[in-house]
Amino acid sequence: MPFGVVQEMPGVSEDEYRLVERHLGPDRPPGLLAHVAGPVEGGWRIINIWQDEAAFRRFQSERLVRAAGLAAQTDGFDASKAAGFRSVTVDGAEMPF
Repeated sequence: MPFGVVQEMPGVSEDEYRLVERHLGPDRPPGLLAHVAGPVEGGWRIINIWQDEAAFRRFQSERLVRAAGLAAQTDGFDASKAAGFRSVTVDGAEMPF
């Protein structure tokens, strides 16, 4: 069942988003169906649609946490900003497809 994740990150800039993205690597994560990211007033928003919740959780534990940590250690990314983000998830029952 499709699984959507919306991340609201107050105070995060495009440059900071790119620091983490650089450490994710070039290959598309398994199960990622769509990815949209861009600026919002006072921060950054990411919207992802995954094949299912398990695919998202794998990506989160195996790649995203590591990438944010590397960005903090090597590029000076302020990890407290990432720790403060708000995430909303929806499952396929709430999606029209």
